[in-house]
Amino acid sequence: MMDWLMDIAIFVHVLCGVLLAMTLIIMQLVVNPAMAKIPAGDGKLQAAAVIQGRWHPVVDGAIILLTATALLFFTVRWDEIVASHILHLKVTTGIITLTAASLLHFYFRGVKKRLKANGETEKLAKVNTFTSKLEKTALIFGFLTFLSALFYNHSPL
Repeated sequence: MMDWLMDIAIFVHVLCGVLLAMTLIIMQLVVNPAMAKIPAGDGKLQAAAVIQGRWHPVVDGAIILLTATALLFFTVRWDEIVASHILHLKVTTGIITLTAASLLHFYFRGVKKRLKANGETEKLAKVNTFTSKLEKTALIFGFLTFLSALFYNHSPL
């Protein structure tokens, strides 16, 4: 009975990982550069509202499910993780990725909204600089997590 539950958990984990990775790539390579070119005003606010209203809840759910399944695998497969250097790498890079993504989606989104509402533009600029680096961190470490999972599952070792 546990086998099919683990199969479902693996499927959800992979699906949410792909969803998060695609989102990070699209945001970094398409959305952020495009939003930077839109002048401040109603058009930019409407574009941001579409992204926040439609896509953020999906990504929030993916981060939560990815974290839950990762914790499940961490507890259930502890012996396997301890025995493999590749899984050590995957767990470490995965923790960094999920921490960065969680901070971006569940903490800094609220901080930015509060700073913008209070008109604290200098602090907002500093937070934006930091979150830009955090987005790149999530993207790079997410890619390393994917590569280590791919290598672990498909290497002849």
